[in-house]
Amino acid sequence: MKSLWQQITAEGRRLVKVAGMAAGGLVLLLIASLFTDDPAKTFFRTLSLLGTGMVLLSVTMMVLTFRKARAIVPGALLVSLATTFAVAGVQFLFAAQRPGLLLAFLALLAGGLVGMGWARTTKVFIDGDAVRSQGTAWYLVVWAITFLSNQLMALVLGAAPAGGLVILLVGTGVAVGNNVYQLMRYRRATAMLAVSANPLPQGGL
Repeated sequence: MKSLWQQITAEGRRLVKVAGMAAGGLVLLLIASLFTDDPAKTFFRTLSLLGTGMVLLSVTMMVLTFRKARAIVPGALLVSLATTFAVAGVQFLFAAQRPGLLLAFLALLAGGLVGMGWARTTKVFIDGDAVRSQGTAWYLVVWAITFLSNQLMALVLGAAPAGGLVILLVGTGVAVGNNVYQLMRYRRATAMLAVSANPLPQGGL
């Protein structure tokens, strides 16, 4: 099993690679748009279509693969947490209008509780020397409710001052709550794995 640092660096490299591919795609799209009659309109319309396509693809992949067992990799969860905080921090820092501290805290708290509840709907088990999680029907139900609620909040709060940041903070809370609870379950599972690998001598301590 890789060390925590090896997991973090591997996930970091994967993230940089994905970001590089996305940036390259945007540059190619920008160059292609320059050859049209209205480059700006073409660029943003195509970008919007691609965004819609990515949402539809992610929904399809979730429905088709939510029951697939996946290894829980602490390093990947920590990188995901760091990325989530970084994105939220940058958006919050450069936002023209920010919600009040109480509203921001409540949005984060609400999202965190939803995220922890969502993480509880997965089945965590030990497979050899790995800890894996597997989605259940309730996992898909909670995800669907969260996804639809996010779209509804975007419609209701999107035009309100600082509404976009409130939605962002709720989403940040969901990600943080989910990842933190997965790390807690991973730690409990590895503790059980360590006990089973080093049983007490006969007669106890």
